[in-house]
Amino acid sequence: MATVARSGRTARVTTRSRRRLPRGISRFLTLSILALLFLAPIYWMASTSLKPESDTVARPVQWIPENPTLENYRDILASPTASFLRWTWNSLFTSVCFSLLTVLLGVLTAYPLARMKFPGRQVWFWTLLASMMVPGIIFLIPHYLMMIRFNWIDTYNALIWPGVPGAFGVFLMRQFLVSIPRELEEAARLDGANSLQILCYVLLPFLVAPMAALALFSFMACWNNYVWPLFVVHGEMQTLPVAITTFSSRYWTAYGKLMAGTAIASLPVLVAFLLAQPYFIKGMSLTGLKDD
Repeated sequence: MATVARSGRTARVTTRSRRRLPRGISRFLTLSILALLFLAPIYWMASTSLKPESDTVARPVQWIPENPTLENYRDILASPTASFLRWTWNSLFTSVCFSLLTVLLGVLTAYPLARMKFPGRQVWFWTLLASMMVPGIIFLIPHYLMMIRFNWIDTYNALIWPGVPGAFGVFLMRQFLVSIPRELEEAARLDGANSLQILCYVLLPFLVAPMAALALFSFMACWNNYVWPLFVVHGEMQTLPVAITTFSSRYWTAYGKLMAGTAIASLPVLVAFLLAQPYFIKGMSLTGLKDD
């Protein structure tokens, strides 16, 4: 009887596994199709950048380059009329400065909102939250007029400072700070530490992961920004996303050079994500939505 019962359980388990198999396959196929949809533009960019200019518009379409070449990369990097290396430096310098300043301002602003008691603290916090609901495009004209008044047009200041005082970084840091036990701060105060020393020596070691996540978000936002640099910088001060459009005009487009420039522009963001990935995932998983 026991053997019959075990055989029955084994048969039920096998039947259940067979029933689960089609669902697992459908999930795998769905994820594979979604992955292909995400990767197809990246593959097309890399493939087109390796084609001679005549093959980029050939029919039928060449999904795999028949005559692969690095000519497009050599042309845009060595072109005397296109300062590609200067544009890359402009994007890299402004993105690094922007992310560092955003993290610094976010931590310094979030600390009193999360750990200090003062009149109107909740009002300031909810005002900060409300400002995140305002579309950023409405600040375009006021910021542009400010840049003219400060004489910052065609300077790095115009690319860095207007976006630094953002609410998102303050909100992200504040939500993580309120989750740190207050006993650590109280113990430091008993030892005679002031607020700045508590922030630097007690709380900052816990903020490495969320600061890395915020730095990565800020770097990507500044690097990919197109509209604001289009208004405030010109010529050699252009950033890479804006400068790449010089390979396209109303009547003519150099698809090979355009894709080669886009491929080069994608590399720093990819490298930044790979370097910060462990901190990014940890920071996003630890940053809670706890209210004080």
